[in-house]
Amino acid sequence: MNESASSGPTFGLGILVPATLVLLVIALLAGRRIPSLQGRFLFAAIWLRMLLGAYHVYMFKPLVAGMSGNALVSIAVAGIGLLVIRLPHLMLRALLPVYLIMMLVLVSGLLNMDIPGIMTVMVKYSYFVVLLVATFEAMRQDEDEQLMPMLIWAFAPLLLFQWLSLALHLPKGSEMGDGVVWIGGYNHEAAFSVALLAAFIVGCLAHRLHPAIRLGYLLAVAIGIFLAGYRTSIFAAGPMMLVVFWAAMTEYVSPSQRRVIAATALMIALVGAAAVAVLYHERFADMGTFLSNPGALIKPPREFTQIDRHVLSARPLIWSEYLYAYMDGRPFQIMFGFGPESWARGFDVYPHNTLIGTLYELGAVGVGAMLLLWIAMAAKSVMARRWDRPMLVAAHLSFFLLNFGTMPFWLMEGLALYAVLCGYSLFSARENLQRRSQPGWADYPNLFEPRMRAAL
Repeated sequence: MNESASSGPTFGLGILVPATLVLLVIALLAGRRIPSLQGRFLFAAIWLRMLLGAYHVYMFKPLVAGMSGNALVSIAVAGIGLLVIRLPHLMLRALLPVYLIMMLVLVSGLLNMDIPGIMTVMVKYSYFVVLLVATFEAMRQDEDEQLMPMLIWAFAPLLLFQWLSLALHLPKGSEMGDGVVWIGGYNHEAAFSVALLAAFIVGCLAHRLHPAIRLGYLLAVAIGIFLAGYRTSIFAAGPMMLVVFWAAMTEYVSPSQRRVIAATALMIALVGAAAVAVLYHERFADMGTFLSNPGALIKPPREFTQIDRHVLSARPLIWSEYLYAYMDGRPFQIMFGFGPESWARGFDVYPHNTLIGTLYELGAVGVGAMLLLWIAMAAKSVMARRWDRPMLVAAHLSFFLLNFGTMPFWLMEGLALYAVLCGYSLFSARENLQRRSQPGWADYPNLFEPRMRAAL
């Protein structure tokens, strides 16, 4: 990740082991209430990933054949998942853009003679596909919509460890080196905050939760995102937080009053956004500098001044290094890139932008395939059920924003986030299409109350 940030303090086994036992009990109680095997697998896979982040001192070390503990766990999860899901669902048309990217990983790796890079990235995308299909299948079997309310407990490790870091006063140096952040013993705030964004998305989709519990959970996660202090995730969370606030304000009013309440909610939201901008003005000031003239900061790396190097935690400098190195490539590298995970051979810091990273690794064709995936999956959110649609659209927008300042496709936490989001979007779109084809179909009018379906 960003090596400019110092590694934070980790919890010793004296804290990790008792906390893990508590979390295991919670996971078993929640997981047993999920009716489907695919749903329980999804819960276990996400819970395990959230937990092992706190064990990074042990899990990042090579264990077998040069592979780290995290890599071995990811391989195991993908392998077990193939035994759990229905294999015909691997042929879903929605997965074609993913397979296109995987094919390009293979082509780019072979052209650049990088077999280890192929294996690493193939495991990541296999993990993503398995979790996406598991989400889709679990939702199809979840007639009482218990999966998402139970799935929030898979993120309990994040909140518990973050609270422990606060209670024990174990912060980490911030990404910019100008403060501290609270990430519960994780290695870096990017992975931790992306995991919290996944927790927020799941909470937003947990329609069956009591509104007070649901909003309380979302508030706790939102506070956690701010405490994690990763500017990209704070910025990306904005669309989802605005939609949740709007929905909470308009949920219990009559249709005739909704326009007034919606306008009031918008004004309050704008005031809240302004307040956040004031509180975090030092962290977001250089974002305004970059957005006012982005072309001025995409230039040959040797032309960067000391002031330029501090804008957006040096991201424009990092992006420029990758872009100019890409343009110096041979013709086949311009088309298919320098190979999967090739950044690690030529750079000290990863690209901090999915499209730039994809351009360097998979070339122009790879960028096209990545954009195709994003657009295809976002289109599913537009076709989703009425009460799902605003939140799913906002969540896909948040994911887009996230990709411009970090690389969720490089993080297993980011892959889990996008897998759940895409799997749910695919399910909701298909459910809406099937419902529209039924005689006497009527869309459900309330975003937060799908329980009204029984009365329709």
